[in-house]
Amino acid sequence: MIKDDKCIFCKIIEKSIPSKVLFENDKNLAFLDIFPVSKGHTIVIPKNHYKNLEEIPNNELSELFEIVKKVSILIHKKLKVDGYNILQNNFRAAGQVVNHFHVHIIPRSNEDGKFKLFIPKKQAKEEELNQILRVING
Repeated sequence: MIKDDKCIFCKIIEKSIPSKVLFENDKNLAFLDIFPVSKGHTIVIPKNHYKNLEEIPNNELSELFEIVKKVSILIHKKLKVDGYNILQNNFRAAGQVVNHFHVHIIPRSNEDGKFKLFIPKKQAKEEELNQILRVING
């Protein structure tokens, strides 16, 4: 097992820090967030320590997202929520606080007012899009 002795999620995996586990198998763990955005806010992590999306191997990522789907469906049905967000942050600028790859499942109601992604009303210019495309594709 790959681990980081300073990582809070690795300590949760080792059971040296208690957690409220919703799902666990030999490779992944899902537990309730102690700073929830909403009731039932859950974190799903691989038991191997990877800092972010760029580090986790594809096969482990695929297996983890099967768990994300399973737990999301469970939360949706059992808590009778209107919907849920699946959120995954990479690096501090994007909001990653714990440097152990993790996925948030955030239950939502139609009236919760928690947060919304607002799509800009101003369409990007074609040349701007082409320039970004050139940079990314090299």
